[in-house]
Amino acid sequence: MELLQEINAAVDGLSTSEMLRFLLEKQFPGEVVVTASLKAPSIVTLKLISEIEPSTPVIFCQPMPEFSESRNYRSEILERLGLTNSTVKTKSDPMASRGAHEFREFLWNERRGGGGSRENIHLHDVLSPYKCWIKAAYHDLRETSARVQIGHYAGKVIVDPLYNGLSESVSELMKIHGLPYHPKIRRLKKRLPPPDGPVTGFQFG
Repeated sequence: MELLQEINAAVDGLSTSEMLRFLLEKQFPGEVVVTASLKAPSIVTLKLISEIEPSTPVIFCQPMPEFSESRNYRSEILERLGLTNSTVKTKSDPMASRGAHEFREFLWNERRGGGGSRENIHLHDVLSPYKCWIKAAYHDLRETSARVQIGHYAGKVIVDPLYNGLSESVSELMKIHGLPYHPKIRRLKKRLPPPDGPVTGFQFG
C-alpha cells in the first residue's frame, strides 16, 4: 500500500517518541486512538503520548471483574500523565462488538488466588472513527513477536510502538519518570529475588 510505504519511509530511523509525534501531529492529527492496559509497557507508551498530545483518545482494555486497586491505579496514572480523554472497555460492554472486520485486544484475566483465562474485547465500533490505531495494550506479550511495527488492515494503520524496543528498558523509563507500577506488580517485585541480568521491564509489566 502506498500510504504504508510513505509512513514507513517517514519514520525510518526515528526514535519511538519521534515516530509517535509524527503520527499524532503530522500524519493523523485528531485521527489516532490508543488501546492500553495497566501493564508497564502500556504506561511507558502513554507517558510518551502524553508529552505529545494529552487529549489523544485512550481505551483501557480491562478484564473482568475489575478490582478497586486497578481503578485507583488507572486514576493515578491519568492524573500523573495529564491524559484527558480515556474510556474503559470490557468484553461485556455493548460497544465491544464484532464487525465486518476483526479489531480486538486479547487479555489475560488473572484470578485472585492463582490461575486465569484469556479474554478478548471486540473493538470494531469504538475504533471506527479513527484512521490510526496505536495498539499498546500488551496484555499478551507473545503476540508482540508476530506483529510488525506499522501495518495496515481494513483501512486502518495499526502501530505497535514498542516493536523495535526503546533506547532504555521499560523498567528504566518507569524509574526515570517516577511512574508507579500496578499494586500487584509492586507486591510481586518485593517477593522476587534480584535478577541475574538486566531487567527489561517486560518481565514485570
